[in-house]
Amino acid sequence: MRIAYVINQFPPNITAGLGRYAELITPYLARDHDLTVHTPNDGRHPVDEAAGRLRVHRPRGALARGRRLNRTRRAEFLLLALNVVAANWRYFLRLCRRDARPDLVAVHDSTNFLSGLLCHYVLRLPVVLHVHTTEYGVAPQRSITDPLNLFAALERRLARVSRRVVVATPEVRDQLLAAGWRRTPIDVVPLGGTFEAVLPSYGRDELRAGARTLRARLGLPEGDPVLLFVGRIERQKGVYQLLEAMRTVACEVPRLRLVIVGEGDAAGVERIVASTGLEGRVLASGRFVEGRELLEYYELADACVFPSLFEPFGLVATEAMAMGRAAVLGDGFSRLFLGPDPERPAAYFVRAGEPADIARGVIAVMTDAGLRRELAERGERFVREGLNWERAAAETAEVYRAAVKTPAR
Repeated sequence: MRIAYVINQFPPNITAGLGRYAELITPYLARDHDLTVHTPNDGRHPVDEAAGRLRVHRPRGALARGRRLNRTRRAEFLLLALNVVAANWRYFLRLCRRDARPDLVAVHDSTNFLSGLLCHYVLRLPVVLHVHTTEYGVAPQRSITDPLNLFAALERRLARVSRRVVVATPEVRDQLLAAGWRRTPIDVVPLGGTFEAVLPSYGRDELRAGARTLRARLGLPEGDPVLLFVGRIERQKGVYQLLEAMRTVACEVPRLRLVIVGEGDAAGVERIVASTGLEGRVLASGRFVEGRELLEYYELADACVFPSLFEPFGLVATEAMAMGRAAVLGDGFSRLFLGPDPERPAAYFVRAGEPADIARGVIAVMTDAGLRRELAERGERFVREGLNWERAAAETAEVYRAAVKTPAR
């Protein structure tokens, strides 16, 4: 198949789990298919690149040249959205060319609605919609202000014209069905593990040495336990409830330090820390971290906490598990992360909307070395045996083949 892949993040532009998803699955898709990734250009990258059967098209004309936009700030989110729409128009113009016409267009998230609708109505191409988040038009609590529900209407229209919809968990499928997305088949394709291809290239002794250096740089006393949070600093990730919970946790685990890794509302974190008397107990990177440095943060941690109110999948959980770290997860995560045996769960689930329950879970894990060890072992085994990018790519390609064979609406 010739596949056009429309996505907002692609290496080296990785600012969230979507970028890691694209980075990890596309090499497998490009083994057997001609795959062209259409993605925004911040002005620092060539328009066209190619490596084997994988091509990348980044049209010029970005509205924020050379700037890294923080989507948790309203003005920058708006600029980011305008940039995506402008890029979508340029993708469409490229796809109008006969030599660039694909067999199928895979649209990732409804922010790329323009490409999807134009490819369906004008080019009459099969469209598959990948839903990586429902926080714009479907979720009860959304991250954008849309009093007229215009974005929700666009999402529904794009879903209706798509020949298939792809999600990563049964929970997202159920949420879409509850919102009335019943006309188009919805396929569940779980993802692989984030560090599946990366971890074997690093020696554990090397990462431990890096973690010791990182501990010194952060000013963490030797022997003090570390609880790690990785993700965007915003309401959906449960970070504010976590900070509220830390007041209780700090009393029960006196030397515990919470390390927050990610970009977003850093000022809000500082305000909460100051108002709750947690100075010195909470440290924040203030930026997006990736690569070896991120691995060293996980190596530094005794356990990880991700109290998300909603996660379309949650690659951070796979990262912690792959590194052999016990994970405390909010109930916004899929129950897939309980593992194959819910009686012996691979993660410790808490009610993300309740700081008291987050505190209970964190205290239980941080004060019981045996429980931490069991969760770490089960989590690592679950990621190693249950999550695989080659399998995810094969199932995705099967959905694409079914879409191509489906008659146009």
